[in-house]
Amino acid sequence: MANALICLPPEIVHNILKYVNPVDLARIAETCRMLHRSIAQDRLLCKEVWCLCLDEPKGKDLSNGKGVKEFDFEHELHEFVRVQRILKNDGSVEEKVARLPTISSFATTLLQIASPKNSKNMAVMLEWFDDKRDKEKRDNIEAFLCQSVTFSRSRLTTALPAPSFASRQASAKLHVQYGTPIFYPRRGKYAQVYPYAVSMVYDLRNYKEESLWGPYLEDGEASVDWEKVEAVMIVLGWNLRVFTEQRDGIFGPRSVWREPWVGASPGSYEGMQGIPEAVEDGVEDPYGVQGTWMRVVCFLDFHDLFAYNFTSSDTDSLPSTSPRPPLNTNEAIRLISMEIRPTRTEAPGPDDGQELPVVFFEGMAKSMHAQWEPHANSRIKGSVRLTKEGEVRWQSVSVYGGEERWASEGIQIGGLRSARGVLGHWFDKDHDIHGPAGPTAFWKVNDHLDGVADYDSEEEEDDDWTEDPEEVLEAIASLVGFQADLG
Repeated sequence: MANALICLPPEIVHNILKYVNPVDLARIAETCRMLHRSIAQDRLLCKEVWCLCLDEPKGKDLSNGKGVKEFDFEHELHEFVRVQRILKNDGSVEEKVARLPTISSFATTLLQIASPKNSKNMAVMLEWFDDKRDKEKRDNIEAFLCQSVTFSRSRLTTALPAPSFASRQASAKLHVQYGTPIFYPRRGKYAQVYPYAVSMVYDLRNYKEESLWGPYLEDGEASVDWEKVEAVMIVLGWNLRVFTEQRDGIFGPRSVWREPWVGASPGSYEGMQGIPEAVEDGVEDPYGVQGTWMRVVCFLDFHDLFAYNFTSSDTDSLPSTSPRPPLNTNEAIRLISMEIRPTRTEAPGPDDGQELPVVFFEGMAKSMHAQWEPHANSRIKGSVRLTKEGEVRWQSVSVYGGEERWASEGIQIGGLRSARGVLGHWFDKDHDIHGPAGPTAFWKVNDHLDGVADYDSEEEEDDDWTEDPEEVLEAIASLVGFQADLG
């Protein structure tokens, strides 16, 4: 074959090779020096082969500030072949774990440039990971999505060496991007993961000034701690699953967390049909703030939270770097509808990412549960900005009767205008070390504002406001869907 190709004009060789699978193209390049040189020097060929099986990059990637023109198709095609070989080989889980940084980095690249509709990147990633009945893919899920400290603690055997901090973070980020909470990686090899995630989420030592009380590293710069974010996702996912089972699982087809990888890419949110509300003159909304958002909040009984952190038998003897014991408990869950709009923008500060402005917002938050509950409804205000890492950081404060009460910090999974939404922490706005605190998430439902007239009102409660039960079910349905057991 090599001799036959060598004899053809270069443009004919190009037109033949542009339809070749990337892995096969790499093999062809190894057959002789001339073909190797011809393929290596043909940058257009690398782009065409990439676009044959993957999405063509468009726009600007805010995570690195680079435009499409700077996308190195030749290098990324080599990376694709490298990753494909790692994921398709028959190596053990232990052997694959060593490749975790490579897989995490390339998966993030694929998500950053994924097309909002009919994404080839998503299809490829589903092929790599999403089949619990296939041993190869089950091994991939365990090796690359289940290496954080939460999973390491739940492991029943010690066959695998303890992963490095960087590997744990890379694995947790992959799991969060995957988006379908994994509760049992493998029966007989792991215990139930949920109690270990609970122990991280409700350990009040993780809510401190150095981490800005959010799911961040203790560097004061809002650098994401993906292990904290992963624990939040697992805890919320578990509680939502219990919530749906108690209601006989009668839910609609929509999905935010149900389909792996879907929604974890920039621009993946698609508004419902119709003309969205206009943003006020002079106000920018690059983050897609304006509209209706659905929020879920979980919390422990305060006495249980206090006992777990301050009065249990091992509280005094536990080293500050050691995790608290696993906690298998019952939590409360609340669903909240938020209507918010941007009110002003300002230039980013020295501690923010510089590519986009800071956007401040206001709105109303209304409980989708019983309206007689204390603090059922509130005003809400906050801001959205980029971190130095390029992540989208959301901050909010709930206001009751003119008094600020609860605050939250979170990161939008998938980046700018992603459909997956925000995962993070809620806590007392005065940062009381005794709590309460817990996990929260919110995601955009549509671009419309039904109660816009209420924003400037000092009246927070609306006794006439009710929610259609079907809308409640549909809202939860948009979240639920789990990779509960991989066998």
